Amino acid sequence: RISGSAKDANPFLHTNSLVTVIYNFFGFTSFPKFFDTWKKQGLLSQDWDPKTFTQTFVHGVNENIWQHSHIVELVKHSEFVSFITKIRTIFHAEFVKYKHMFPGVNAEGLFTGTVLHSLDHALMEWNLEDPLWLDVDDPKFGKMAELGRIVRVGFVPEVPGYYFHRHFKGSGHPFLRVSV
Repeated sequence: RISGSAKDANPFLHTNSLVTVIYNFFGFTSFPKFFDTWKKQGLLSQDWDPKTFTQTFVHGVNENIWQHSHIVELVKHSEFVSFITKIRTIFHAEFVKYKHMFPGVNAEGLFTGTVLHSLDHALMEWNLEDPLWLDVDDPKFGKMAELGRIVRVGFVPEVPGYYFHRHFKGSGHPFLRVSV
């Protein structure tokens, strides 16, 4: 059951949270069911195991999200890391001001699920114009290349046809209007 207070306090976040939960549920339960088809089509090697794949996600969820305090050592070497560390600081500072509008929401979880996950998709789309650039024959990373091709083509581009506003920009929520 979804808390009525969360829905009342932040309808935009409530709607998009439900969509995220549903999308992730179907990804978790349905994605591995396509493995046999993808194997037949030659997109995945025959030795891919859907159960092992699912266990990888379960392991990640059980491990949780941990702070990587040494990430600051990479700031001088990476524009991306520099951006993330700066925006994370601002995000957390602003979140404190609007926490009352996010009942039961963890700031780091929200940052990870919104900013980092969005950048994850955007950067894969920007940096990998052609999924065939991934080397499926690489002895060490070939398996991830197989999976990366499928993810890039089928799960990274924005899905068309949403009937509700789902972008933070233009949502009207005061926390999401903060400019940096």
